[in-house]
Amino acid sequence: MKSSLLKLSQNLGLNLGLNLGLNLGLKMGLSLLLLTSVTACSVTQEEPLQLSMAPEDRLTLVASGDLSFIQGQASQDGQAFALHPDFELLNVGQEVKPEQLKSRMRGAITAVMQAKGYRQVLASDSPDLLIGYGVALGDTMSDGEILQKVGLVPGVSAQGVDMRRFEKGSVLLLVFDPRLMEPSWRVLAQGFTPLNQDSTLAAQQADERLTRVINKMLSELPQTP
Repeated sequence: MKSSLLKLSQNLGLNLGLNLGLNLGLKMGLSLLLLTSVTACSVTQEEPLQLSMAPEDRLTLVASGDLSFIQGQASQDGQAFALHPDFELLNVGQEVKPEQLKSRMRGAITAVMQAKGYRQVLASDSPDLLIGYGVALGDTMSDGEILQKVGLVPGVSAQGVDMRRFEKGSVLLLVFDPRLMEPSWRVLAQGFTPLNQDSTLAAQQADERLTRVINKMLSELPQTP
């Protein structure tokens, strides 16, 4: 009888120990799981917020070439530039007035160059450098076609842009040493422009944006005294 009671007591003790061990292990496991989950949530919440940029403020630039020829060609009256008569290239839709766009491009380039200290002359007046340009709007040219013709492509992202309200624009600037036929330096910019620019205010804002774009594109040109 005593032997049976002893065995029963041992079995109860063993089962109790196992149950306590299992319960303790389970509770510790759950605690670790909850701790891990809380830690993971904390890391996620600490990630910085990604703020979207307005489509008209997006601008991607890529440049290639050499501008060193400009340094040693200053005349007594300072550096002079001229718009290249043979490089005013437009690839735009029928809704765009070509002469109006050319006038805006000439005005923006001239304003930026004069702000840098260059004076404008005619191409026939022996300038120190010539500047040509090209513009493509909308779907008139793909990035592949631009790469094939220009050798550059910024590849601006249209993610998050409502293309019913904006169109992609590509602007190319070419800087020539007047003694050479090929451009010595080129820069290509891509961005987005609002489709509705009929009002006077919208047109003025578009001109201001264009001048800012040209200023960024020509930032590598040296400032003249």
